[in-house]
Amino acid sequence: MNKRTVGLFYEKEAVQHLECLGYRLITQNYWTDSGEIDLVLIKDQTLYFVEVKYRSSDAFGSPRQAITYKKKINMKKSAMHYLKANHGDYQSFSISFMGITREANRLKFDFIENIFD
Repeated sequence: MNKRTVGLFYEKEAVQHLECLGYRLITQNYWTDSGEIDLVLIKDQTLYFVEVKYRSSDAFGSPRQAITYKKKINMKKSAMHYLKANHGDYQSFSISFMGITREANRLKFDFIENIFD
């Protein structure tokens, strides 16, 4: 599998996990000049802009370590673009992160609702 195919597979796993927690997918792979937002979800009138990172091992760092300052800023710019382009029924928004690892043939999910906290 190529990197893009792997990414899409784990984004789907993230969506399924978050839907079980009450989130609803609005859109996936939203592109702007500042980059891509993997998932846009809504829960309780709050929009969540989610970056999904999968790591098969810690050889290149944990999924959390992939969220650099530059990535956070680009995610925020992309979220602002989405908010300007899509007026919806929501009261607030959050820039979020979903890290996925595999442990003993099980997926482990690490969700941070607001990466700026």
